[in-house]
Amino acid sequence: MKQAFVSDLLNSLSAHIAVLDTQGVIVAVNGAWRRFARENGGEDKAFYVGASYLAACEGASQHGGNGIAEAMLRGIRELLRGEQESFSVEYPCHSPTEQRWFIANVTRFSHEGATYLVTAHEDITARKLAEDALHETETTLRKILEALPVGVWILNQAGRIVHGNSASQKIWAGALYVGLEQFGEYKGWWLSTGRRIAAEEWAAARAIQKGETSLDEEIRIECFDGSTKVILNSAIPLRDAAGGVNGAIIVNQDITSRKRVEEQLILANAAVDAMNQELQQVLTREQLKARTDDLTGLNNRRHFFDLSKQLFAVAERYQTPLSVLMFDIDHFKRVNDRFGHQVGDAVLKRVAQIARKNTRDADVLARYGGEEFILTLPNTCAQEALAAAENIRERIAACREIADGEEVSVTISAGAAARLPDEDTLDRLIQRADEALYAAKSAGRNCSRVFSPAPPPDGNL
Repeated sequence: MKQAFVSDLLNSLSAHIAVLDTQGVIVAVNGAWRRFARENGGEDKAFYVGASYLAACEGASQHGGNGIAEAMLRGIRELLRGEQESFSVEYPCHSPTEQRWFIANVTRFSHEGATYLVTAHEDITARKLAEDALHETETTLRKILEALPVGVWILNQAGRIVHGNSASQKIWAGALYVGLEQFGEYKGWWLSTGRRIAAEEWAAARAIQKGETSLDEEIRIECFDGSTKVILNSAIPLRDAAGGVNGAIIVNQDITSRKRVEEQLILANAAVDAMNQELQQVLTREQLKARTDDLTGLNNRRHFFDLSKQLFAVAERYQTPLSVLMFDIDHFKRVNDRFGHQVGDAVLKRVAQIARKNTRDADVLARYGGEEFILTLPNTCAQEALAAAENIRERIAACREIADGEEVSVTISAGAAARLPDEDTLDRLIQRADEALYAAKSAGRNCSRVFSPAPPPDGNL
Protein backbone atom coordinates (compact mmCIF):
# COMPACT_ATOMS: atom_id res chain seq x y z
CA MET A 1 0.00 0.00 0.00
CA LYS A 2 2.86 2.33 0.81
CA GLN A 3 4.49 1.75 -2.59
CA ALA A 4 1.19 2.37 -4.39
CA PHE A 5 0.72 5.63 -2.47
CA VAL A 6 4.18 6.87 -3.43
CA SER A 7 3.58 5.89 -7.05
CA ASP A 8 0.24 7.71 -7.16
CA LEU A 9 1.81 10.75 -5.52
CA LEU A 10 4.63 10.96 -8.08
CA ASN A 11 2.21 10.44 -10.97
CA SER A 12 0.03 13.32 -9.74
CA LEU A 13 2.91 15.81 -9.99
CA SER A 14 3.19 18.01 -13.08
CA ALA A 15 6.99 17.85 -13.13
CA HIS A 16 8.66 15.18 -15.30
CA ILE A 17 10.39 13.05 -12.66
CA ALA A 18 13.05 10.38 -13.09
CA VAL A 19 14.89 8.53 -10.30
CA LEU A 20 18.58 7.65 -10.88
CA ASP A 21 20.79 5.17 -9.08
CA THR A 22 24.40 5.78 -8.14
CA GLN A 23 25.50 4.87 -11.65
CA GLY A 24 23.23 7.48 -13.17
CA VAL A 25 20.83 4.87 -14.55
CA ILE A 26 17.09 5.66 -14.61
CA VAL A 27 15.29 3.27 -12.26
CA ALA A 28 11.85 4.89 -12.18
CA VAL A 29 9.79 7.62 -13.87
CA ASN A 30 6.42 9.20 -13.13
CA GLY A 31 3.37 9.67 -15.35
CA ALA A 32 4.33 13.21 -16.45
CA TRP A 33 7.70 11.84 -17.67
CA ARG A 34 5.95 9.12 -19.67
CA ARG A 35 3.44 11.54 -21.19
CA PHE A 36 6.20 13.89 -22.25
CA ALA A 37 8.13 11.00 -23.82
CA ARG A 38 5.08 9.87 -25.79
CA GLU A 39 4.24 13.40 -26.97
CA ASN A 40 7.81 13.92 -28.16
CA GLY A 41 8.22 10.66 -30.09
CA GLY A 42 9.79 8.45 -27.44
CA GLU A 43 9.84 4.83 -28.75
CA ASP A 44 11.09 2.98 -25.65
CA LYS A 45 8.11 1.28 -23.97
CA ALA A 46 9.93 1.46 -20.65
CA PHE A 47 10.24 5.22 -21.16
CA TYR A 48 14.00 5.08 -20.72
CA VAL A 49 13.91 3.12 -17.46
CA GLY A 50 17.20 1.23 -17.44
CA ALA A 51 18.89 3.80 -19.69
CA SER A 52 21.88 5.80 -18.44
CA TYR A 53 20.94 9.43 -17.75
CA LEU A 54 24.65 10.19 -17.39
CA ALA A 55 25.40 8.70 -20.80
CA ALA A 56 22.69 10.87 -22.35
CA CYS A 57 24.19 13.94 -20.74
CA GLU A 58 27.67 12.96 -21.91
CA GLY A 59 26.42 12.55 -25.48
CA ALA A 60 24.65 15.86 -25.40
CA SER A 61 27.75 17.49 -23.95
CA GLN A 62 29.89 16.21 -26.82
CA HIS A 63 27.46 17.33 -29.53
CA GLY A 64 26.01 20.43 -27.87
CA GLY A 65 27.46 23.87 -27.46
CA ASN A 66 25.28 25.69 -24.98
CA GLY A 67 26.81 24.29 -21.79
CA ILE A 68 23.50 22.96 -20.37
CA ALA A 69 24.48 19.29 -20.73
CA GLU A 70 27.89 20.00 -19.20
CA ALA A 71 26.24 21.71 -16.23
CA MET A 72 23.84 18.79 -15.71
CA LEU A 73 26.66 16.26 -15.99
CA ARG A 74 28.87 18.16 -13.57
CA GLY A 75 26.05 18.66 -11.06
CA ILE A 76 24.98 15.01 -11.10
CA ARG A 77 28.52 13.80 -10.51
CA GLU A 78 28.92 16.23 -7.59
CA LEU A 79 25.67 14.92 -6.08
CA LEU A 80 26.79 11.30 -6.49
CA ARG A 81 30.07 12.14 -4.77
CA GLY A 82 28.17 13.81 -1.94
CA GLU A 83 29.69 17.23 -2.62
CA GLN A 84 26.25 18.89 -2.65
CA GLU A 85 22.66 17.91 -1.93
CA SER A 86 20.86 19.55 -4.90
CA PHE A 87 21.19 21.90 -7.85
CA SER A 88 18.99 23.50 -10.55
CA VAL A 89 19.51 24.19 -14.26
CA GLU A 90 17.23 26.10 -16.66
CA TYR A 91 17.34 24.98 -20.28
CA PRO A 92 15.42 25.34 -23.56
CA CYS A 93 13.73 22.32 -25.09
CA HIS A 94 12.09 23.60 -28.25
CA SER A 95 10.00 21.49 -30.58
CA PRO A 96 9.42 22.11 -34.29
CA THR A 97 6.08 23.73 -33.46
CA GLU A 98 6.71 25.68 -30.28
CA GLN A 99 9.30 27.16 -27.99
CA ARG A 100 9.62 25.53 -24.55
CA TRP A 101 11.78 26.04 -21.48
CA PHE A 102 12.29 23.77 -18.46
CA ILE A 103 14.01 23.90 -15.13
CA ALA A 104 15.68 20.72 -13.86
CA ASN A 105 15.85 20.38 -10.07
CA VAL A 106 18.12 17.46 -9.10
CA THR A 107 18.18 16.25 -5.48
CA ARG A 108 20.20 13.55 -3.69
CA PHE A 109 18.39 11.26 -1.22
CA SER A 110 18.89 7.90 0.54
CA HIS A 111 16.50 4.98 0.85
CA GLU A 112 17.18 1.74 2.79
CA GLY A 113 20.89 2.42 2.75
CA ALA A 114 21.07 3.17 -0.97
CA THR A 115 21.70 6.56 -2.57
CA TYR A 116 19.45 7.88 -5.35
CA LEU A 117 18.99 11.05 -7.34
CA VAL A 118 15.60 12.46 -8.29
CA THR A 119 15.43 14.78 -11.33
CA ALA A 120 12.30 16.90 -11.64
CA HIS A 121 11.89 18.75 -14.96
CA GLU A 122 9.26 21.52 -14.62
CA ASP A 123 7.83 23.32 -17.67
CA ILE A 124 8.54 27.07 -17.20
CA THR A 125 7.57 28.13 -20.73
CA ALA A 126 4.79 30.46 -19.56
CA ARG A 127 7.14 32.15 -17.12
CA LYS A 128 9.90 32.56 -19.71
CA LEU A 129 7.48 33.96 -22.28
CA ALA A 130 6.17 36.42 -19.69
CA GLU A 131 9.71 37.39 -18.75
CA ASP A 132 10.62 37.89 -22.43
CA ALA A 133 7.48 39.97 -22.98
CA LEU A 134 8.30 42.05 -19.90
CA HIS A 135 11.87 42.50 -21.08
CA GLU A 136 10.69 43.57 -24.52
CA THR A 137 8.25 46.02 -22.94
CA GLU A 138 10.98 47.43 -20.72
CA THR A 139 13.31 47.73 -23.71
CA THR A 140 10.65 49.54 -25.72
CA LEU A 141 9.90 51.84 -22.79
CA ARG A 142 13.56 52.68 -22.37
CA LYS A 143 13.84 53.47 -26.10
CA ILE A 144 10.82 55.75 -25.82
CA LEU A 145 12.28 57.46 -22.76
CA GLU A 146 15.59 57.98 -24.56
CA ALA A 147 13.80 59.51 -27.54
CA LEU A 148 11.93 62.08 -25.42
CA PRO A 149 13.26 65.67 -25.54
CA VAL A 150 12.39 66.14 -21.84
CA GLY A 151 14.08 64.63 -18.82
CA VAL A 152 12.32 61.71 -17.16
CA TRP A 153 13.32 60.25 -13.79
CA ILE A 154 11.73 57.14 -12.27
CA LEU A 155 12.07 56.96 -8.46
CA ASN A 156 11.27 54.13 -6.08
CA GLN A 157 9.37 54.41 -2.80
CA ALA A 158 12.54 55.51 -1.01
CA GLY A 159 13.02 58.36 -3.48
CA ARG A 160 16.08 56.81 -5.10
CA ILE A 161 16.57 56.97 -8.85
CA VAL A 162 15.68 53.76 -10.65
CA HIS A 163 16.13 55.16 -14.13
CA GLY A 164 16.94 58.52 -15.72
CA ASN A 165 16.94 59.06 -19.47
CA SER A 166 19.72 60.87 -21.34
CA ALA A 167 17.80 64.15 -21.48
CA SER A 168 17.36 64.20 -17.69
CA GLN A 169 21.04 63.59 -17.03
CA LYS A 170 21.95 66.24 -19.61
CA ILE A 171 19.71 68.78 -17.86
CA TRP A 172 21.23 68.13 -14.44
CA ALA A 173 24.73 67.33 -15.75
CA GLY A 174 24.56 63.96 -14.01
CA ALA A 175 22.47 62.30 -11.31
CA LEU A 176 22.37 62.14 -7.52
CA TYR A 177 21.39 58.72 -6.17
CA VAL A 178 20.04 59.63 -2.76
CA GLY A 179 16.87 58.91 -0.79
CA LEU A 180 14.10 61.20 0.43
CA GLU A 181 15.97 62.08 3.59
CA GLN A 182 18.81 63.53 1.48
CA PHE A 183 16.72 65.60 -0.96
CA GLY A 184 18.18 68.70 0.70
CA GLU A 185 21.34 67.98 -1.30
CA TYR A 186 19.49 69.09 -4.42
CA LYS A 187 19.93 72.83 -4.95
CA GLY A 188 16.88 74.62 -6.30
CA TRP A 189 15.02 77.91 -5.86
CA TRP A 190 11.42 78.88 -6.57
CA LEU A 191 11.59 81.16 -9.60
CA SER A 192 8.70 83.33 -8.39
CA THR A 193 10.22 84.13 -4.97
CA GLY A 194 13.89 83.14 -5.17
CA ARG A 195 13.50 81.08 -1.98
CA ARG A 196 15.54 77.88 -1.58
CA ILE A 197 13.45 74.73 -2.03
CA ALA A 198 13.38 72.65 1.15
CA ALA A 199 13.90 68.87 0.97
CA GLU A 200 10.23 68.09 1.62
CA GLU A 201 9.08 70.74 -0.87
CA TRP A 202 10.49 69.07 -3.95
CA ALA A 203 7.73 67.80 -6.24
CA ALA A 204 9.21 64.28 -6.03
CA ALA A 205 9.07 64.29 -2.23
CA ARG A 206 5.47 65.50 -2.21
CA ALA A 207 4.49 62.87 -4.80
CA ILE A 208 5.98 60.00 -2.78
CA GLN A 209 5.09 61.17 0.72
CA LYS A 210 1.68 62.74 0.05
CA GLY A 211 0.60 61.30 -3.31
CA GLU A 212 0.51 64.82 -4.83
CA THR A 213 0.66 65.50 -8.57
CA SER A 214 2.62 68.64 -9.49
CA LEU A 215 2.75 70.13 -12.98
CA ASP A 216 5.13 72.66 -14.54
CA GLU A 217 6.59 74.26 -11.42
CA GLU A 218 9.14 76.87 -12.51
CA ILE A 219 12.37 76.51 -10.54
CA ARG A 220 15.99 77.51 -10.91
CA ILE A 221 18.44 74.68 -10.24
CA GLU A 222 22.16 74.37 -9.69
CA CYS A 223 23.37 71.45 -11.81
CA PHE A 224 26.02 69.00 -10.68
CA ASP A 225 28.65 70.76 -12.81
CA GLY A 226 27.93 74.08 -11.07
CA SER A 227 25.91 75.64 -13.90
CA THR A 228 22.38 76.96 -13.37
CA LYS A 229 19.26 76.34 -15.40
CA VAL A 230 15.57 77.17 -15.26
CA ILE A 231 13.31 74.13 -15.60
CA LEU A 232 9.68 73.13 -15.48
CA ASN A 233 9.47 70.46 -12.76
CA SER A 234 6.56 67.99 -12.67
CA ALA A 235 5.92 64.88 -10.55
CA ILE A 236 3.31 62.12 -10.70
CA PRO A 237 3.03 59.44 -7.98
CA LEU A 238 3.28 55.78 -9.01
CA ARG A 239 0.74 53.53 -7.28
CA ASP A 240 0.50 49.79 -6.77
CA ALA A 241 -2.61 47.66 -7.29
CA ALA A 242 -3.88 48.58 -3.83
CA GLY A 243 -3.52 52.31 -4.49
CA GLY A 244 -0.46 52.82 -2.32
CA VAL A 245 2.38 55.04 -3.53
CA ASN A 246 5.47 53.04 -4.44
CA GLY A 247 7.44 55.64 -6.38
CA ALA A 248 7.14 58.62 -8.69
CA ILE A 249 7.78 59.79 -12.22
CA ILE A 250 9.56 63.15 -12.46
CA VAL A 251 9.57 65.18 -15.69
CA ASN A 252 12.02 68.06 -16.22
CA GLN A 253 11.93 70.47 -19.16
CA ASP A 254 14.80 72.90 -19.69
CA ILE A 255 13.30 76.36 -20.34
CA THR A 256 16.49 78.34 -19.75
CA SER A 257 16.60 79.64 -23.34
CA ARG A 258 12.92 80.49 -23.31
CA LYS A 259 13.30 82.42 -20.07
CA ARG A 260 16.29 84.25 -21.48
CA VAL A 261 14.23 85.32 -24.50
CA GLU A 262 11.41 86.41 -22.20
CA GLU A 263 13.85 88.50 -20.17
CA GLN A 264 15.22 90.05 -23.37
CA LEU A 265 11.67 90.82 -24.48
CA ILE A 266 10.98 92.49 -21.13
CA LEU A 267 14.13 94.58 -21.55
CA ALA A 268 13.15 95.45 -25.13
CA ASN A 269 9.68 96.49 -23.99
CA ALA A 270 11.24 98.54 -21.24
CA ALA A 271 13.45 100.24 -23.83
CA VAL A 272 10.41 100.99 -25.98
CA ASP A 273 8.59 102.32 -22.93
CA ALA A 274 11.62 104.42 -22.09
CA MET A 275 11.67 105.75 -25.64
CA ASN A 276 7.98 106.61 -25.47
CA GLN A 277 8.44 108.25 -22.09
CA GLU A 278 11.38 110.22 -23.41
CA LEU A 279 9.29 111.30 -26.37
CA GLN A 280 6.41 112.32 -24.12
CA GLN A 281 8.78 114.21 -21.84
CA VAL A 282 10.19 116.07 -24.81
CA LEU A 283 6.74 116.98 -26.01
CA THR A 284 5.52 117.97 -22.55
CA ARG A 285 8.58 120.10 -21.88
CA GLU A 286 8.30 121.89 -25.16
CA GLN A 287 4.57 122.37 -24.84
CA LEU A 288 5.11 124.24 -21.59
CA LYS A 289 7.19 126.73 -23.54
CA ALA A 290 4.95 126.58 -26.55
CA ARG A 291 4.45 129.51 -28.82
CA THR A 292 1.20 129.44 -30.68
CA ASP A 293 -0.29 131.14 -33.65
CA ASP A 294 -2.53 133.94 -32.40
CA LEU A 295 -5.31 133.33 -34.88
CA THR A 296 -5.63 129.54 -34.97
CA GLY A 297 -4.17 128.57 -31.61
CA LEU A 298 -1.88 126.12 -33.38
CA ASN A 299 1.88 125.99 -33.04
CA ASN A 300 3.56 128.74 -34.95
CA ARG A 301 6.26 128.09 -37.48
CA ARG A 302 9.16 128.64 -35.09
CA HIS A 303 7.76 126.33 -32.42
CA PHE A 304 6.94 123.76 -35.07
CA PHE A 305 10.60 123.55 -35.99
CA ASP A 306 11.66 123.29 -32.33
CA LEU A 307 9.32 120.37 -31.71
CA SER A 308 9.86 118.66 -35.05
CA LYS A 309 13.64 118.71 -34.63
CA GLN A 310 13.20 116.82 -31.37
CA LEU A 311 10.90 114.28 -33.02
CA PHE A 312 13.29 113.92 -35.96
CA ALA A 313 16.21 113.27 -33.57
CA VAL A 314 14.23 110.61 -31.66
CA ALA A 315 13.26 108.92 -34.95
CA GLU A 316 16.90 108.86 -36.04
CA ARG A 317 18.09 107.51 -32.68
CA TYR A 318 15.60 104.64 -32.52
CA GLN A 319 15.22 104.20 -36.28
CA THR A 320 11.46 104.68 -36.25
CA PRO A 321 9.40 106.11 -39.13
CA LEU A 322 8.46 109.80 -39.27
CA SER A 323 6.49 111.76 -41.90
CA VAL A 324 5.66 115.39 -42.66
CA LEU A 325 2.33 116.49 -44.12
CA MET A 326 1.78 119.93 -45.70
CA PHE A 327 -1.57 121.28 -46.85
CA ASP A 328 -3.06 124.62 -47.76
CA ILE A 329 -6.50 125.98 -48.59
CA ASP A 330 -7.38 125.93 -52.27
CA HIS A 331 -8.13 129.42 -53.76
CA PHE A 332 -8.12 131.06 -50.33
CA LYS A 333 -7.60 134.50 -51.90
CA ARG A 334 -11.02 134.21 -53.50
CA VAL A 335 -12.60 133.76 -50.06
CA ASN A 336 -10.90 136.91 -48.77
CA ASP A 337 -11.75 138.86 -51.90
CA ARG A 338 -15.40 137.82 -51.88
CA PHE A 339 -16.26 137.69 -48.19
CA GLY A 340 -13.55 139.77 -46.58
CA HIS A 341 -10.71 138.98 -44.23
CA GLN A 342 -12.99 138.42 -41.24
CA VAL A 343 -14.64 135.47 -43.00
CA GLY A 344 -11.23 134.39 -44.23
CA ASP A 345 -9.97 134.31 -40.63
CA ALA A 346 -12.99 132.23 -39.57
CA VAL A 347 -12.22 129.76 -42.35
CA LEU A 348 -8.61 129.50 -41.17
CA LYS A 349 -9.79 128.79 -37.60
CA ARG A 350 -12.27 126.18 -38.81
CA VAL A 351 -9.62 124.40 -40.88
CA ALA A 352 -7.25 124.48 -37.88
CA GLN A 353 -9.91 123.05 -35.55
CA ILE A 354 -10.76 120.19 -37.94
CA ALA A 355 -7.09 119.36 -38.45
CA ARG A 356 -6.37 119.45 -34.71
CA LYS A 357 -9.37 117.26 -33.95
CA ASN A 358 -8.15 114.63 -36.41
CA THR A 359 -4.51 114.41 -35.31
CA ARG A 360 -2.89 112.52 -32.43
CA ASP A 361 -1.48 114.03 -29.26
CA ALA A 362 2.02 113.09 -30.36
CA ASP A 363 1.67 114.84 -33.73
CA VAL A 364 2.92 118.43 -34.20
CA LEU A 365 0.44 120.61 -36.08
CA ALA A 366 1.31 124.19 -37.00
CA ARG A 367 0.25 127.08 -39.14
CA TYR A 368 3.14 127.31 -41.53
CA GLY A 369 2.17 130.66 -42.98
CA GLY A 370 -0.89 132.33 -44.49
CA GLU A 371 -3.31 129.59 -45.50
CA GLU A 372 -0.63 126.87 -45.33
CA PHE A 373 -0.43 124.26 -42.54
CA ILE A 374 2.17 121.63 -41.68
CA LEU A 375 2.02 118.42 -39.61
CA THR A 376 4.81 116.18 -38.28
CA LEU A 377 3.71 112.60 -37.61
CA PRO A 378 6.09 110.41 -35.52
CA ASN A 379 5.99 106.61 -35.95
CA THR A 380 4.16 107.12 -39.25
CA CYS A 381 5.13 105.95 -42.73
CA ALA A 382 4.31 107.81 -45.96
CA GLN A 383 1.16 105.81 -46.72
CA GLU A 384 -0.14 106.34 -43.19
CA ALA A 385 0.54 110.06 -43.58
CA LEU A 386 -1.39 110.04 -46.87
CA ALA A 387 -4.34 108.38 -45.10
CA ALA A 388 -4.24 111.09 -42.41
CA ALA A 389 -4.19 113.78 -45.10
CA GLU A 390 -7.18 112.28 -46.86
CA ASN A 391 -9.09 112.09 -43.57
CA ILE A 392 -8.49 115.80 -42.87
CA ARG A 393 -9.21 116.78 -46.48
CA GLU A 394 -12.55 114.95 -46.57
CA ARG A 395 -13.73 116.45 -43.26
CA ILE A 396 -12.80 119.99 -44.33
CA ALA A 397 -14.56 119.56 -47.68
CA ALA A 398 -17.72 118.35 -45.90
CA CYS A 399 -17.88 121.38 -43.57
CA ARG A 400 -20.07 124.38 -44.43
CA GLU A 401 -20.41 127.87 -42.96
CA ILE A 402 -22.86 130.72 -43.65
CA ALA A 403 -21.49 134.23 -44.23
CA ASP A 404 -23.80 137.10 -45.20
CA GLY A 405 -26.47 134.59 -46.12
CA GLU A 406 -24.16 132.61 -48.38
CA GLU A 407 -22.66 129.16 -47.86
CA VAL A 408 -18.90 129.18 -47.54
CA SER A 409 -16.95 125.98 -48.15
CA VAL A 410 -13.30 125.32 -48.91
CA THR A 411 -11.08 122.42 -49.93
CA ILE A 412 -7.44 121.69 -49.31
CA SER A 413 -4.55 120.13 -51.21
CA ALA A 414 -2.03 118.06 -49.28
CA GLY A 415 1.40 116.52 -49.78
CA ALA A 416 3.18 113.93 -47.63
CA ALA A 417 6.76 112.65 -47.39
CA ALA A 418 8.54 110.20 -45.08
CA ARG A 419 11.97 110.37 -43.44
CA LEU A 420 14.67 108.54 -45.37
CA PRO A 421 16.75 106.10 -43.33
CA ASP A 422 20.17 107.58 -44.12
CA GLU A 423 21.56 111.13 -44.34
CA ASP A 424 18.21 112.88 -44.22
CA THR A 425 17.38 116.22 -42.57
CA LEU A 426 14.19 117.85 -41.41
CA ASP A 427 14.58 120.59 -44.05
CA ARG A 428 14.86 118.05 -46.85
CA LEU A 429 11.86 116.19 -45.52
CA ILE A 430 9.77 119.38 -45.48
CA GLN A 431 10.97 120.21 -48.99
CA ARG A 432 9.80 116.81 -50.26
CA ALA A 433 6.41 117.28 -48.57
CA ASP A 434 6.15 120.73 -50.24
CA GLU A 435 6.90 119.13 -53.63
CA ALA A 436 4.17 116.56 -52.99
CA LEU A 437 1.78 119.44 -52.14
CA TYR A 438 2.70 121.11 -55.42
CA ALA A 439 1.95 117.83 -57.19
CA ALA A 440 -1.51 117.75 -55.56
CA LYS A 441 -2.22 121.29 -56.80
CA SER A 442 -1.01 120.37 -60.27
CA ALA A 443 -3.38 117.41 -60.20
CA GLY A 444 -6.36 119.74 -59.85
CA ARG A 445 -6.41 120.52 -56.10
CA ASN A 446 -8.71 119.00 -53.46
CA CYS A 447 -6.51 115.87 -53.32
CA SER A 448 -3.48 114.42 -51.53
CA ARG A 449 -0.19 113.14 -52.89
CA VAL A 450 2.89 111.33 -51.51
CA PHE A 451 6.32 112.51 -52.57
CA SER A 452 7.60 110.58 -55.55
CA PRO A 453 10.99 111.27 -57.16
CA ALA A 454 10.77 112.68 -60.65
CA PRO A 455 11.55 110.15 -63.39
CA PRO A 456 14.98 110.53 -65.03
CA PRO A 457 15.15 112.33 -68.37
CA ASP A 458 14.66 110.16 -71.47
CA GLY A 459 17.81 108.26 -72.34
CA ASN A 460 19.26 108.46 -68.82
CA LEU A 461 19.21 105.60 -66.34
